[in-house]
This record gives sequence, C-alpha cells and structure tokens, in this order.
Amino acid sequence: MSGDPRTLRGRKPGALGTGDKSAQTVSVAPQNAEILALLANEPQIALESGQVLFTEGDPPNSMYVVKSGALRIRSGGVIYEDVGPGGIVGEMALVEHYPARSATVYAWSDCQLVAVDEARFSALVAEAPHFALRVMQILSRRLRAMDRRYRPEPLIAREPLEP
Repeated sequence: MSGDPRTLRGRKPGALGTGDKSAQTVSVAPQNAEILALLANEPQIALESGQVLFTEGDPPNSMYVVKSGALRIRSGGVIYEDVGPGGIVGEMALVEHYPARSATVYAWSDCQLVAVDEARFSALVAEAPHFALRVMQILSRRLRAMDRRYRPEPLIAREPLEP
C-alpha cells in the first residue's frame, strides 16, 4: 500500500488510532513510566503527525522510545500497533541484529522520541535489568499478537485423539 500514511483506512492522525489529536493525554503504564524515567535526560527527536520515522527494509541503527504522542507500526499495508508514551519501536534492530527494518513506523500524532543506539541499549540493559525485562515483555506481547492474528484456531484438540 502506498500513499500518505495519514490517510490509511480513511482515518486521520490522532492519539492511538482514535482520531483524537490529544495524544499527550494518554496515560502511561507504570512499567512504561520506568523506561521514560531512565531516558529523561536524553536528547529528543521531534516528529510531526504523518512523518515517517523509518521504512520497512531500511537498515536499522536504533530503537526509539516515545516520550509523547503516538507512533503507528505498519507492514505490507497492515496496521499492527499504535505505540504511545513509554512504548518502544525498532527494538528488534538491537536484539537480533537483523539487517533490515521489518515494518514502517510513522507519527500518528506529533511526537517526541528518544533514539537508543546499540551502545546505549547495552548500557541500559547492564545498569537497569528491569529495562531488559520490559523490552522482553514487549517483544513477547507482539509475538503473541502476531500468533493470534495468523493462527485463529487454538492448538487444543477439540475431540480426544485416537490412540
């Protein structure tokens, strides 16, 4: 799917996919607040609504933490997730060292972000193990969501198996 990401599925940018431009009013989960606190003094990057952060296939170099606003993750024309304050995107670049981005990410509303390169990521993991745990939780949640999306039937046998 091509074109302006702000008009995907006929919706305009807003907070977490609601069409509301007040993304800064989205509450921050306590575990996400911890990530924001760790990065409180880091330089910030500003993105305007609709601006692309990175494109599927781009070479990765950093992950990003949302300080305010919302990002949208899209791949192959499918919208996967909206990410608000304290959320992260691009973490796979630092965890698995894959040579290309797996999705396109753009600002769903005006955003403030912090870029975390590989050296800073390693330092955060060493100095704040709860940061590493939070990244693993996010990866696990996203994997589970993908699993549900592509395997609608449960793996549980509905009838007893014959011996």
